Amino acid sequence: MHKITIFILTASLLFATAIPAQAWKSVQSGDRNFERAWRAYSSLQTDKADGYFSKSAAAYSDALKEDPPSRTARFPSTLAKAGISFYYAARYQECVDTMKLALSRDKRMWEPTLYTALSYARLGDSENTIKTLENFVTSLSSQRIISDAAALQIKALEAGSASPEAIADTLDTATQKQFIENISRNNSPRDVGLTAERCNGTYWWRRNMAPCHSSGIVSD
Repeated sequence: MHKITIFILTASLLFATAIPAQAWKSVQSGDRNFERAWRAYSSLQTDKADGYFSKSAAAYSDALKEDPPSRTARFPSTLAKAGISFYYAARYQECVDTMKLALSRDKRMWEPTLYTALSYARLGDSENTIKTLENFVTSLSSQRIISDAAALQIKALEAGSASPEAIADTLDTATQKQFIENISRNNSPRDVGLTAERCNGTYWWRRNMAPCHSSGIVSD
């Protein structure tokens, strides 16, 4: 009887530790595929990027569904990467839900508002697209290419001269152009030290093709 009790307790402990471990593996898989996707995306290999985004979205989804999820899965940066992955994997409602959670964890982030608006547009929700884009435009000035495009698309959507889908297409182009320009500006030989610091940062994708530890990166 005593041996049976010990066996049950041991099995319970092993099962309890297996869940967080599985969540951590899912986050790792999501991160790896996100990095691959981002290198392709910022090199204008969009179709290739979409394939990796689909893989990262599936992995992040698994991590977020774990009960309880790993602490890493709830980091603002992980949630942002998950939300971006969900968007490019055409999992729009998951993007909206995840980006809302990301913004609640770090209100300084601008990606959640942008990708939430894009997802609403893909879902055909004009009202929430306008509302979210207005929040993006009024709260952000640093991403000028996206902000200028967003301001024009708000007017087009309000006037009924463009569909939400067409507006999302236009903003997708502006978003990719913005990230590529940010990476290009960050690739100055004069800023090598700063570049290394940025690619080690929490939100490395804003100015880099990949984090510093990854191989095949361009600006680091």
